[in-house]
Amino acid sequence: MKVTRHIAFRVFVGTLSMVILSAAVSAQSAAAEGVQLFNGRDGTGLTQPIPIGVFQVDGKQLSPGEDKPNASVKVSKDYFIRFCAEKDGSGKCEEFGEGVHNLTSIDFKFVKVWKGAPTATTAIATPVATAVTPPVSGQGPPLTVYERKNWLGRSQVFGPGMYRSFRGEFGKINDNQAMSVIVSKGFRVRFCADEGINFRGSGDCEVHEEGRHNLRFANTISFIEVTDLSDTAVADERMPVVLYEDSLQTGKMQGFDVGTFRASQGEFRKLGNDQALSIAVKDGYRAAVCSDEPVSTGEPGNCEEFGQGRKNLKNKKSASYLRVWKESK
Repeated sequence: MKVTRHIAFRVFVGTLSMVILSAAVSAQSAAAEGVQLFNGRDGTGLTQPIPIGVFQVDGKQLSPGEDKPNASVKVSKDYFIRFCAEKDGSGKCEEFGEGVHNLTSIDFKFVKVWKGAPTATTAIATPVATAVTPPVSGQGPPLTVYERKNWLGRSQVFGPGMYRSFRGEFGKINDNQAMSVIVSKGFRVRFCADEGINFRGSGDCEVHEEGRHNLRFANTISFIEVTDLSDTAVADERMPVVLYEDSLQTGKMQGFDVGTFRASQGEFRKLGNDQALSIAVKDGYRAAVCSDEPVSTGEPGNCEEFGQGRKNLKNKKSASYLRVWKESK
């Protein structure tokens, strides 16, 4: 007999109430199978099983007051869990399959657990559509990744940019499943076994340019970076101002020179709208980061101004407008 349950459980320092939107949970489910949530990284600390279903959750209760999320999940074979920023399952999401995974964000209000297959996607695996360069006519995509050797099995294409499996950016290829690849002419790709503390790739890495390659570190890949060799732009970290997708200057980044930049015009192409969490400003420059772009000839709204240094943004995940200028002497 299947029943629908409303559940509430104590996680970390408080009680996290989860309201089930639609959950058919077997009363006979084995406790060791499924998904477990931990109040520590790498599957450590207190644990709470999460049954199959869809839930509305205030994820910020998991590690209140901390800059970095202190939570992880353990997922059994054939199970998946998805966390999303909005209550209806939209917004920025991260999805996990089998294994132990550290959460990269607790800014979620939606959780879904199911058994079967990962979320289907037909798009190039990137959370920022404008970061993808369409392939030139007659040429394949910059990168195609396969789940088996010799270019067999399921595949996923990628454009220029960074991709992390723990953030659900691998599309149809699961974590630690990439085995062979095709790299198009004019591109270089770095594959790494670990995301690293900055979430920009570390550990066992290998680099490939044009051609077909069986990966040396097959079945360990969790990070992919695709570089367009024709891009002669100055490296992001050398620019006067750099915005980062995560706090403490970690995650994806984009550098900016003197000027004004609007997300609505695709000028935040490496980060996307409302994604930045921290900033670095070089000596001699200042920057204003705003949540609201100016309307017509008006001024931008809800702005923070920064001088030299590295800071976390107070207006989290709301950056849509940036102005950079030289500091007056």
